[in-house]
Amino acid sequence: MIIKSFNPYPELETERLILRQITDTDLDDLYLLLCDPEVAEYEYFRPVKSKQEAATFIDRYKIELRDQEEITWGIITKEPRRLIGTCCLGDFDDGARRAEIGYSITRDHWGRGYATEAVQAVISYGFDYMNLNRIEATITPGNDGSVKVLSKLSFKQEGIVRERDLIKGKLVDGIIMAILKKEYTILKDG
Repeated sequence: MIIKSFNPYPELETERLILRQITDTDLDDLYLLLCDPEVAEYEYFRPVKSKQEAATFIDRYKIELRDQEEITWGIITKEPRRLIGTCCLGDFDDGARRAEIGYSITRDHWGRGYATEAVQAVISYGFDYMNLNRIEATITPGNDGSVKVLSKLSFKQEGIVRERDLIKGKLVDGIIMAILKKEYTILKDG
């Protein structure tokens, strides 16, 4: 069984980051993330056009958390304290003890290892606390940065799922990458 007890909200900490619940105080920074067309290029959403539209994402994160469908962390830099992205676990399958991971980072923080650091913290939480056996990601072809992040964390590319996702009104393929708990444990212990 997957442990989905998110009360209190699980805050995660790494060397440079704090992963915590996204609140209304993060709206300005969340807007900067969600309005960028390059950040949204491979995402299901189109760039938001207003802070009010970005606020609907915060509401959705709260509903998904309440319904135990997904947990979305804000990726906060320690210095200065600022939201630079999101990372989530969702699409839980209790029987298979599986979840899907997703993440976004503001463009001015690309290439600095923040995504790798945040994703590593979330997969550790998923395996060590939630009792997951498998964490997978579906990446839109062309999103080479995301493939690179997951490869660094020992996710294996398992194949291409044809026309898996609807991205901005178009059916697109998905690159499936995953890591199993036994692979994570070997890396952690090795």
